[in-house]
Amino acid sequence: MTVKLVWKGDAFLRYCKAALTAGLQAAGAELHRIARQKASIPNPGVTVAQKRVTAGSNATQRTVYPSPSQPEESPRRRTGFGQKNIVMNSLSIGGLPVVRVGYSRLARYMTFHELGIRYSRKGLQRRPTIMPALNENRRRLEAIALRAAKNYRGG
Repeated sequence: MTVKLVWKGDAFLRYCKAALTAGLQAAGAELHRIARQKASIPNPGVTVAQKRVTAGSNATQRTVYPSPSQPEESPRRRTGFGQKNIVMNSLSIGGLPVVRVGYSRLARYMTFHELGIRYSRKGLQRRPTIMPALNENRRRLEAIALRAAKNYRGG
């Protein structure tokens, strides 16, 4: 009886990388969804009458936002611009798959909120969105990535 073993290491390596990519993309998509959900807490504006109208101004009312976000809480949504500019990118660096969840260049101010803004009287004030979403859901994201990698069937 003769046994012939054929090792297809290259195909196996490609399969493992593809399964890893599928797992990372599934976890990244879930993190993206959670971060956008954290940034969706509304801050409804209240229209109030303007007390003083200056010369050349026809404005008789203005909008006030009475419930702003507190430090270490995600910025509250007024227009939804910051929420819409939380993006997910999939790319490959050095042959390894990478998934990035972050802010687009148009919403650079959200990065400043994430890292913190230093005020002279109030000190450093952070209003992060993505890092708390990652830290609070780390085990869940690991389970999603593992499930997606195990369920990968090749393509």
